[in-house]
Amino acid sequence: MDNGTKAGLLGVWMVLFTVFAARKFQQPIKDDIGDKSVFMFNALPEEEKKALLQKLEMQTETDG
Repeated sequence: MDNGTKAGLLGVWMVLFTVFAARKFQQPIKDDIGDKSVFMFNALPEEEKKALLQKLEMQTETDG
């Protein structure tokens, strides 16, 4: 790839990244943080994790 093509691709990437960054400022905080349930699950003691997984598996079996 010649240097002109590389510079062009870098320019396109910079524009797209700037658009992405600008849109993040307009995004509501609750949508930006995302799903915290994974962190809450990982903070549980091992026994509670196993109990919760069993409960979810039973729910999946009855729903399916």
